[in-house]
Amino acid sequence: MKNPILKLCVYGVVAGSAIAFQPSPTLARPTSSKALPPLNMAIEVVDASYNLAIGTLGVGLVGGVLEDLKNDAGKKLPTAKLFGGIALLFTIFAAFIAFQTTTLRFTFDDDLFALQKAGGASFENVVVGGENKWAYKSFQNYDFLPSSSFPILVYFREDQTPVEAREEAPIVVDDLVGQVHFFPAIANTQQLTDGFAKHNCAKL
Repeated sequence: MKNPILKLCVYGVVAGSAIAFQPSPTLARPTSSKALPPLNMAIEVVDASYNLAIGTLGVGLVGGVLEDLKNDAGKKLPTAKLFGGIALLFTIFAAFIAFQTTTLRFTFDDDLFALQKAGGASFENVVVGGENKWAYKSFQNYDFLPSSSFPILVYFREDQTPVEAREEAPIVVDDLVGQVHFFPAIANTQQLTDGFAKHNCAKL
């Protein structure tokens, strides 16, 4: 698909699944303060990126414009309801993505890649359990979908999650062993790439 708007429409639906598969701040249970890293541990916080939220909102606005198209008789086209639904869906989705972008941060410390609240608090993964922290040595692969130049989803697989706690993921880009995680690209993907490379995370 060469059209970026079409790509965003398709992957927007998939990104919604990614949010459902990953923990949300409203569903997560805060962990004990004892889990906080030592004060002398260097923590790199990846910058938030609103590109996905803005692009999703743009699709919603386009849908709104197309909904209002009229024929020569001044009546809306038969596609009005379809485009109206797209406008509503993507506008709501954009607001949710913006909320996630504002409230969540990805971090790198000396040993772990983590998903935390913007204030620095960690929380438990509601899908497979345990904290949203993964040792770099547990990485089996990572990638950006549909591509690194047009990142809508961030994907990685790790073997840290116990076998009995692993869940099937709706998107898989490799046949390796381990738990798959994917989430909307709500952070600076170049910084994520640099962080993964800096900490020698495995990549196919």
